[in-house]
Amino acid sequence: RDVAEFSRMNRCRFFTILWLQCINGSRGYVVGMAGIITDSPVKVPSRRQMAAAGFCFGSGVLLPTRAAGISLARGELMEVRDPNTYASLLYKPSSSQQEKLPLLVVLHGAGKNEGPIWSLADPNGEHAGLVPSLIAAGEAPAALTHNFAVVAPYSTGRRSFYEEPRAKLLQFVEWICSDTGRASGCPDVDTSRIFLFGFSDGATVGVELATTRRFRAGVFAAYGFTGQLPSLALERLKGFPVWLFHSADDVIFSVNNSDRLFAALREEGNADLVRYTRYDRDQEGFTGRVRGHSTGITASKQTDIYTW
Repeated sequence: RDVAEFSRMNRCRFFTILWLQCINGSRGYVVGMAGIITDSPVKVPSRRQMAAAGFCFGSGVLLPTRAAGISLARGELMEVRDPNTYASLLYKPSSSQQEKLPLLVVLHGAGKNEGPIWSLADPNGEHAGLVPSLIAAGEAPAALTHNFAVVAPYSTGRRSFYEEPRAKLLQFVEWICSDTGRASGCPDVDTSRIFLFGFSDGATVGVELATTRRFRAGVFAAYGFTGQLPSLALERLKGFPVWLFHSADDVIFSVNNSDRLFAALREEGNADLVRYTRYDRDQEGFTGRVRGHSTGITASKQTDIYTW
């Protein structure tokens, strides 16, 4: 019954067995320079099951089962692993441009996260539809695959990055940009042009990371923090370009979260730097327990976010 329902939601045929993941999560809160500002984690019931679950593109992509890579028309998708922080999928374009590449850091949403690192690129996996699976399926916009290096860390064994120290993610980004990272296959990136893309819990954590001023700009879809950002966080986000995506019918995270963040950022003086794409209904056609919670997929497919 669940498989049939999920198939209808995605409006596509299944070429492989769909791995349904039922997940619980905890709400994300805010980090500022003074430290982590938290509330008690809140267990979310079954409405959040299958959030960020397998959005099938029917691509028939064959993914590596070991530490290997995929050669693509526009570049290479490979696994890189910092032994002190995260395993990740890394994409680098094959173009021979001489200038250093900008880097897009992709933070996935909640899930079981018990699979191999290549599950991030699985078109039938729990994080399908985000940038890694679009790249693997050849569906990512050319504006991304021609011009950006992309790294997607994996919160192995954790429901999401919210359960991890924020310093660990920052350490991971530093490793990607280091000589050690380059020796492991990472491209030479422009450290002044590191961008964030976060979906769901990844969006919540992404906004927190943005307060460190380490990043150039951020795209955040289905932001999950239910409160008001502290004044210190808003102050540190002043001058930081943000593009928010949310759907009014999101049954996982209320659209009010992004409404509130958008208003707060504009009031802080960021009116010219903040965009908000607010949909009336789910753009991917999902219904039931994940209705409206697909803006990470919708945003990932849009050329504009990579040229903005």
